[in-house]
Amino acid sequence: MASDSALRIENLTKEFGGVPAVSDASLSIAAGESVALLGENGAGKSTLMKVVAGIYPSGTYKGRMFLGGEELQCRNVRDAESKGIVLVPQELHIAPNLTIAENAAMGVLPHRFGIVDRAGLYRHAKACLDFFGMQADPGKPASALSASEQRLLMISAALSRAEPRVLILDEPTASLTEGEARHMYERIRRVSKSGVATILITHRLDEIQGVCDRAIVLRNGEVVLQTDNVTNRDNELVRAMIGREPETAKNRAVSAGGKIALSVSGLKVQGAGESTKPYVNGANLDVRFGEIVGLFGLVGAGRTELAKAVFGAWGGDVAGEVSINGVAGRPRNPKEALARGLAMLTEDRKRSGIIEGQSVLFNMSAASIERVSSWGLIKRRQEYDRDYGLARRLDLRPLKLSKHIETYSGGNQQKVMLAKWLATEPDVLIADEPTYGVDVGARYEIYQVLRQLADAGKAILLISSDLEEIINETDRVLVMYKGRVTGEFERGTARHVLMAAATGQSGGESVPEAERAAELQ
Repeated sequence: MASDSALRIENLTKEFGGVPAVSDASLSIAAGESVALLGENGAGKSTLMKVVAGIYPSGTYKGRMFLGGEELQCRNVRDAESKGIVLVPQELHIAPNLTIAENAAMGVLPHRFGIVDRAGLYRHAKACLDFFGMQADPGKPASALSASEQRLLMISAALSRAEPRVLILDEPTASLTEGEARHMYERIRRVSKSGVATILITHRLDEIQGVCDRAIVLRNGEVVLQTDNVTNRDNELVRAMIGREPETAKNRAVSAGGKIALSVSGLKVQGAGESTKPYVNGANLDVRFGEIVGLFGLVGAGRTELAKAVFGAWGGDVAGEVSINGVAGRPRNPKEALARGLAMLTEDRKRSGIIEGQSVLFNMSAASIERVSSWGLIKRRQEYDRDYGLARRLDLRPLKLSKHIETYSGGNQQKVMLAKWLATEPDVLIADEPTYGVDVGARYEIYQVLRQLADAGKAILLISSDLEEIINETDRVLVMYKGRVTGEFERGTARHVLMAAATGQSGGESVPEAERAAELQ
C-alpha cells in the first residue's frame, strides 16, 4: 500500500463541557507502522481515537488531521470507514439476538437488488470465524459466543473490510487468553506489513514487544512521551503514564486458607434443552476462606459458564452440587446467591454489569439497596457515605457519584462494578476478568483490594486470561480444559506448565483431578 496512508494529527484538542479530554495533541503514524498508544484510564486515548474514527465528527474539536497528506475531516463513522479508517472499540456493540453472520456484516450487509444475499452473508461470517479458528454456526445468535469469541469475531470482521488504511484496536486482547492474543497479533503483523497503519490501545505492556514498532504515551490528555522502540522500556513507559515512579507489589506470604467457603462437585452446565456437548462437564473445585484461587483456561474451557452456574445466573440446564459456607444447594438465581454471601463480578460489564443512563451511586447500590433501607425507605445519607467510601478505596476518577456511569472510562466503570459487589459484603467473591480494560496503576489498586478481602477472611475465585495476573496474584491455580478442572498448581508455577494444562498436553493434569474426572465419564 502506498506511503500516503500515514496519519498525522496536529494540535488536537477535544473538550467536554469546557474540560479538555485531549489537549493540544500532536503525533504521526507511518503506513505499515504499528504503534502502541498508552496511558492510564481517562488519559484521553479512546477520545483521541474516536475523533480519528469519526465518532466525534469534524467541528466538535480543535486542531487538524491528515491522511496521506490530505486533510482529514470526517462527518461520521461511515465517512471515516469510507476513507479507510477502522476502529474496533473496547466496548463491543453486539446485537445478541441477531445471528453471528448478521453481526459480522453489521452496516455492510451483502445484497443483490436490495435483497440480503444470505449465501454471501454466511460466506463472509465463515471467513471471519475461520480467521481465528473459531468453530461456530453463523446462523446461531451472537449470544451463543462468549465475550472473548465476540471480540475475535468483530476484530476479524473489521479486518475483512476493503482496503483499511488505519486500523485502531482499543484493548483488543481484553478477556483473550495468551494463545488467542498471540494468534491475533500474528494476523495483525501481516496487516501492518501490507501497509496499514495500526494503532494499538492497551494496558498490557508485556504484549507490545514484538508487536509494536514504538509507543506514544498520553497523560491527562497530553502527549508526554514518544519512543523509538518499546524493548525493555516498561519502567519508563509506566513512569510516563502515571507521572511518578511505579509502585511495586510487596512480597506477601501465601495464605493457607481456612475452612472451605465454596465447594463445587460434579458440576455440569449446558444450554436449555441442548443435547450437545456441555460447556462444563463434571467440574470439581474448592475455595477456602482467606485465599485467592485463580481459575485459568482457554476460550471454551467453561470458566465463565461454571461461574454463572454457581452464581445462579446461567439460563440453561445445570446439574451437580454446590455448597456455600458449608450449606449445600445451588442458588436458583443471583438474588439467592447474594443472600447466601456469594457475589460475582462479571467479565462483560457492558452487557451484564453497568446500568447505562444511571448515576455511579445508582450502579454501586443496585445489588445492595436493602442494606441501606428500612421499611421500604432508602437511607440516602447512609447509602452515600458507604458508596463514597468504596469509591475512594478504589480511587474512582473523578470522585463524583452523581455522574452518569457511561461518562466514565472503561477502567473506572470496572471499579464501580467491583464496588457494587463489595457493597453486598460477600463472604465469597467470584471475580471474572476483574482487571479487564484497567490501566497498570488501577490494576495494583484492584489487586490490593482483593488481597485485603482475602486477608480479612473472605474467599476469592479469580478467573483471568492474564497469565501474569494468575501467577502473581493468586495463592493457587486451578486450570480448566474442555469443561473440567484438570489441574491444581501452587502459586508461582511456570507459565509453560499452566499453558500445557490449559491445552491438554501430557503432564499438565494433576493426578487427583484426573482420577475424579475419569470417574465422572
